[in-house]
Amino acid sequence: MIVAEKQTPAPNTNMRIGEIAIVGPDLKTKKSFINAVCDDVIVETENLIFGRLQINDELVIHLYGVDLSEKELNPSWDLVSRKLLGYIVLFNWSNPNSLADVTSTVDLLAARYDIPLVIAANLKNSQTSVPRELLNAEINLTRQGQFTFCKLSDPKSVKNVLITLINSVLDNLN
Repeated sequence: MIVAEKQTPAPNTNMRIGEIAIVGPDLKTKKSFINAVCDDVIVETENLIFGRLQINDELVIHLYGVDLSEKELNPSWDLVSRKLLGYIVLFNWSNPNSLADVTSTVDLLAARYDIPLVIAANLKNSQTSVPRELLNAEINLTRQGQFTFCKLSDPKSVKNVLITLINSVLDNLN
């Protein structure tokens, strides 16, 4: 079921597109991230959220909120990942199960793809304490991996996650 679909104008032939996959424990988290920064959400289904962030007349960022697990990572993802600037993996800091849900995805992505990956912990309100269950939590970050915090309710905070990923892309240029 498609919830929202909009007609778009003819594309600019000089337009450059950057693509980023947004992965998270649930649809609501990914949707909140994409809605916080995108000019418009083009497609929304139960398995995919697609939003577009227009940077200027020549650059647009496509954000794909997707579900990824080992069973969904088939050869088509190998092709898709070649085009991606990177992955942003979200989890809710206040929910230790949320981190557990994405840890295997982070391990899988880091082992399979050599592209930038940002793990972003969503903070609710002004939460700063570390939940007890997360004190000994372990996330294996590769040289391509970054960890940061964000507030999905704050567009500036979400943009900072995107900037972290873009900086990681730039740091890896030869």
